[in-house]
Amino acid sequence: MADIDKEIKKIEGGNAWDESDEVVQIEVKKPLDKVIPVRLSADKWEEIRREARELGVGPTTLARMWIMERLRKRVKS
Repeated sequence: MADIDKEIKKIEGGNAWDESDEVVQIEVKKPLDKVIPVRLSADKWEEIRREARELGVGPTTLARMWIMERLRKRVKS
């Protein structure tokens, strides 16, 4: 706990950065602010969960990816 208190005092004192610290640029994505409730049967939800796990993403992320893919296809048509 003493280490945490030491770090807090360091930050509050304005000494949060070392000379050797690297500046990193990050890309801030547009926040997602709309939610679409979708009803699925339990077995369909499990299918999405399994596929999402295989891809290394969450099920809602996979569903969002599928929706965005479909919208992009409509724009190209």
